[in-house]
Amino acid sequence: MFAREFECPSCGAPMSQKTPGAKVLGCTYCGQTSMINADSLQAVGDKHLLIDYGSALSIGQSGTFEGRDFLLLGRLRIDYKDGFWDEWFVQFLDDGEEAWIQEDDGSFMLFREMDNGSESPDFESIQVGQTVSLSTGHQLFVTSKARAQVNGGEGELPFIVKRGDPADFIEGIAVGRGEVISIEVLPGETHAFIGYPFKLHELSLQP
Repeated sequence: MFAREFECPSCGAPMSQKTPGAKVLGCTYCGQTSMINADSLQAVGDKHLLIDYGSALSIGQSGTFEGRDFLLLGRLRIDYKDGFWDEWFVQFLDDGEEAWIQEDDGSFMLFREMDNGSESPDFESIQVGQTVSLSTGHQLFVTSKARAQVNGGEGELPFIVKRGDPADFIEGIAVGRGEVISIEVLPGETHAFIGYPFKLHELSLQP
């Protein structure tokens, strides 16, 4: 397995990179977010530790889902007008596939990123209740959209984010398929994901 070791540039705590494509490491000791720059870390933004609300998930935890072993590498927290949700960055160990577990008020969704060629509909013009065509060929029935922002991150993340960055989202149902599609608009980049709900016990978490 790929692995590189660093020290947090703020507090000196050990930090690990386990996926070659990671761009950011968030210190779980002091809350400092750092960009991976060649063989060193560059601190960005203010230090901010995420408040622990008693999630059953934690960074470094392993488990089995649908017969595949996985490892939880990082967490991103997003704030919006109705509260917040957490996004856990996951790596499946059999082939290195990356995915996300969205945790929102006790409910869980597994998301995989769609083809990088996918394009987001225009955030300003999109309306809840509208059906829009995505460049992936999916038809998206929009059920929600909202302004949101990054509360913070910890562990390993595949894109650069800082506390306070906008993280607007559009979410809906893939027409004729039933999966959930979530589109997140981050500074300078847009990510589209497709997924489905599951129950926590299906993760078979290791103690």
